[in-house]
Parts: sequence; structure tokens; C-alpha cells
Amino acid sequence: MIQIKNLQKIKKINKGKISRRTKDVLKIVGMDKAYVSLVFCDNDFIKRLNLRYFGRNFPTDVISFPLKDKFVPGFLGEVVISVEEAINNAAVYNNSLDREITLYIIHGILHLLGWSDSTKRERIKMEKKQEEILKKLIARSWYTGHRLQASGLRMPDV
Repeated sequence: MIQIKNLQKIKKINKGKISRRTKDVLKIVGMDKAYVSLVFCDNDFIKRLNLRYFGRNFPTDVISFPLKDKFVPGFLGEVVISVEEAINNAAVYNNSLDREITLYIIHGILHLLGWSDSTKRERIKMEKKQEEILKKLIARSWYTGHRLQASGLRMPDV
């Protein structure tokens, strides 16, 4: 199950698409029975979280809160995404907003699974894993027919 809360009004969020994409990411990382909570917010909201929990007084793109416990099996935690920061970074890195948010979902889930990007070495390793997952996600969307159906082509028989 994917819980989505939209606390921002900057950009409309397609909750169905986000939910499907998040489920696909969880499948790719071998956690298809797990679930997460996603919160979409603006820079003011994520800046307050960043200051409160990490002592950094600036907005960031994504913050993850691992919340595993024995009372709610399968719940990994919460991923908070700044849509405002995603829009800014998409322009800087010449990405679509869709790709940027997808990267944040992947990044956040990896943090929930224990990945760290505190050091340069960890960051490089995590970025490689993100790209690997993104490529699998793109391939999965192709083979499951999302792109074929959108283009009006028939899915090949498997």
C-alpha cells in the first residue's frame, strides 16, 4: 500500500501514477510486500523538517524517515518530497519534473532500506543504484505496456 499526502499547491500531483510508480520501485528492490508513505510539500515545509531533524536551515529535495517497527509489518517509513525543489532541480539538471520526482522516490526508498549518502563513496554507490533502478523502471514501463498503450500500439504476446 502506498499512502500519499499532498501538502503543496504548486503543482498538481497524479496520485495514481505516483502510487503505481512507487509500487514498481518497491518490486524492483525486492520489497513488493512493503509499503511507504509519501508526502509532497513545498520548500517552506521541508526546510522546517530539515532544521528540526538535521539542524540544516535550508530546503532540500527529499527527506526519508525510516519507521520500521514490529507493530506494523511491512511499513518502511515516510518519504517527504519538495515539489518546489523538484521543479528547481529539474530545470538545473535538464530533467523533466516526472523524472526528478521519480529519482526522489527511488532515493527516499533507498534511504528507508538503509542506504546512506553521507560520504562521497556512499553517494557515488547510491547514485549508481538509483540509476540502475531508474533503468529497470523505464524498461518495466515499456514491457508492461504503459508506453505502448499510450502510443496506441498493441502489446506483444508474451
